[in-house]
Amino acid sequence: MIPIDLKALISPMALSAIALVAAPSLAHDATARYIANEGVAISHDEQTIIFDAFFEQSYGQYAVPDSELQQSIQNGEPPFNNVVAVFVSHVHGDHFSPKPTIEFLRNNPSVALFGPEQVREVMLESGIAANDEVMKQLRTFAIAPEDDEVRAEINNLIIEAVAIPHSGNRPHIQNYSWRVTMGNEKTVMHFGDADTAVSNFSRHLAYFKARATHAAFPPYWFLSDPSGQLILRDIISAGNVIGIHVPARAAGNGDKWRAEYGGDLFTDPGQTRTISD
Repeated sequence: MIPIDLKALISPMALSAIALVAAPSLAHDATARYIANEGVAISHDEQTIIFDAFFEQSYGQYAVPDSELQQSIQNGEPPFNNVVAVFVSHVHGDHFSPKPTIEFLRNNPSVALFGPEQVREVMLESGIAANDEVMKQLRTFAIAPEDDEVRAEINNLIIEAVAIPHSGNRPHIQNYSWRVTMGNEKTVMHFGDADTAVSNFSRHLAYFKARATHAAFPPYWFLSDPSGQLILRDIISAGNVIGIHVPARAAGNGDKWRAEYGGDLFTDPGQTRTISD
């Protein structure tokens, strides 16, 4: 039998159509936007998520969002017009404050807040009623460092978290590392104020390796600490690492700080990074 060349029987236009159908869809890039301190917004395919953005304390050394930026977030102005979820790593005043958090949730009743159970406790202590509609937007969890991850799925997001002890031996603080996958395409990880003890992460090795992380946002001290470097390299293995929680004095001196710490850092509110595969 004479072999038949199928390509010779199909027109070039038809071949192009077949190629278009057969080619896998291309993953879309995401954008990370720095808010202040550990506040970061991630946008991907008309959705935005926000980490640690609603806070009022600087403790004399950290950046706080200026009033214009705060109002832009509260009003849902671009690029904060498609927020579908917000996340809190822990309840310290340079990461979370009840007043701006409650204001945002009132302005955005469809948005869920994910955080440690201590977020709920602090909000109630601030005076809000337990049956207030805002409290229905909270998705809080109580997990210990030894516990398995928690998981939820909403709005085309896969949301996971493990408890990583807060730096400086503060076991009474629930500090969660959130991992969020957006549109089944881009996965980002926020560490909160995680300590750099390798055991805090190695106990969750299977969890960290189960899903590739496209961008990780650790506290900047991970970049210069040998244990932090090991965690980022061998356990997290993220495609992009951008340090946060940099002191406010780094603003305007980002290149110097990035050279000193040997990696990328967010230093000035409004800075952006593209998150690719």
